[in-house]
Amino acid sequence: MLTVEPQKPTPEVLDDSKYARGTGIFSIYEKVDLPVEPKKRCLALLDLGNETLLANDFNILDFVPYPGLGNVKPDEVLKYSWILSESHRVMIYDPKSKRLIDELYTCSPEKDGQLMFEKTNKLLKKPAKTVTLNEIVGKEIALKEEPDKLFHSVKKAASKLRFAPDENYCVSAVFFDIQDRKLDEDSLELMLTKALNKDDQKPVIESACRYDPQGYTYIHQSSKHFAGLHSYPGTLKSAHLSLIGTGNAIVSVLEDTEEVVYTRKKTEPTISVKVVAEDF
Repeated sequence: MLTVEPQKPTPEVLDDSKYARGTGIFSIYEKVDLPVEPKKRCLALLDLGNETLLANDFNILDFVPYPGLGNVKPDEVLKYSWILSESHRVMIYDPKSKRLIDELYTCSPEKDGQLMFEKTNKLLKKPAKTVTLNEIVGKEIALKEEPDKLFHSVKKAASKLRFAPDENYCVSAVFFDIQDRKLDEDSLELMLTKALNKDDQKPVIESACRYDPQGYTYIHQSSKHFAGLHSYPGTLKSAHLSLIGTGNAIVSVLEDTEEVVYTRKKTEPTISVKVVAEDF
């Protein structure tokens, strides 16, 4: 008598399409006076970030201080970032120039960062420069609305965008059509650690947050660059990557990420690359 093995149920694919369109805000504030004493300066930057995020009802999951919170050098540039339920924010403060760079990526359809931005402006006055952009992580929407931002390789993107090797950039990139095994959280962490640490910058501070069942956020900070990645492993099959650093550093990270993400892929990859700001 034949026995029929019961079929295993097909795993349900998470519908994360509501996160297909997010928001990015990049601002530069000049003549920002934070306390001269390093410990007080660290606390002031931390308080500024916390207060303005909570004004927009963002949910803070983790805080990543570079090079630390407390005993830092008097002229040390501070890179403080926050992992949010909605993705990430980074604030970079240079005590010599008194310049503050503020970058936010939110995947939330409801929380676009405007309340955070308004609160920050109230505390610091208006920024010298602000860029707000439509962050699209859904491939079909990107093909329809911004085909000029899509490339089949990082090499082609870099050739068109002409990154100056030593100039500073803020770049927003999205890698589409990623295989499930590459979107696994352990694969992503290994991939990004390899790409971002290959030049052995020290110190390096990294943090990651896993969401059940949707998404994964990874933050990397060093003296050379900032990187914030958020994955969409459901129906979107994509990953958004924010980068701040020199042209050389950014192209190198994008190329390494492309190599690992699309290993053995039989069709041409699709990558969105946008220059948010440059020469700052």
